[in-house]
Amino acid sequence: MALRAVAVFLLMAALAAACMAQKCKGMEVKYDDAIQYPNAARAGHVQGDVVLQIHIATDGTLKADVVSGPSDLAESAKRFAESWSITWPSSAPPTACTPTLHVIYKLKDHFNVKMKLPEHILVEAPPIETNQ
Repeated sequence: MALRAVAVFLLMAALAAACMAQKCKGMEVKYDDAIQYPNAARAGHVQGDVVLQIHIATDGTLKADVVSGPSDLAESAKRFAESWSITWPSSAPPTACTPTLHVIYKLKDHFNVKMKLPEHILVEAPPIETNQ
């Protein structure tokens, strides 16, 4: 019984360490162009949540994989994430990590973008009305 308790404790400690390693400590995310709500999605009244798995190497290179979400929104979020420039301050050693990025696209009566990179983005935009 004691052996089982020790094994469970070690497994929990390993999982906690893996989760903490994903926090991308000290890294800075920079980008040139803001994330966009695709016009085709706005015209089609498409909204929803996009989930990307971001793979950041210690040299700052980045790759994004789409996990879920509407395809036209997911491609926009992926293009934005892959345009990031990742750096670390000289006081923080580079660490590889794989954060999950959640991008929420909502149709609202105004434009708004809130970011907590590299984990959360909220994109709000008014729909485009078409004469159909």
